[in-house]
Amino acid sequence: MLSKSLASTFAPYLGLNLPAFDNLKLVVAVLTAKGEECHGLEAELCFDNEQQNAYLVRWKKHFIYCGRTNSYASSIDEVLHLDDINPMSIKVLQPPVLSMQQISFMCMENAHFDHC
Repeated sequence: MLSKSLASTFAPYLGLNLPAFDNLKLVVAVLTAKGEECHGLEAELCFDNEQQNAYLVRWKKHFIYCGRTNSYASSIDEVLHLDDINPMSIKVLQPPVLSMQQISFMCMENAHFDHC
């Protein structure tokens, strides 16, 4: 369940199922376009008592889940329990910061290939 600020910021994108790295680029682009500072991360998260690598974006006090690193279809979510993140595994990433027009093209491209 997303907090109100995340739900309102990402409302147009919540129905998408993009690859995890594309979600990372999308979240970074949306926040950057709003003039917000954020950081792309890769970290181990605990899923069903198993550690798996995932992409996250840290924004203010939120950790936005973008999907498992090997996922081809993920939706944006929020990590509600910070204990689920292994702090020793966190790597700061430098994803490309796309323009909102590039994000639109990326989403259209994904929708096209998703239905082929």
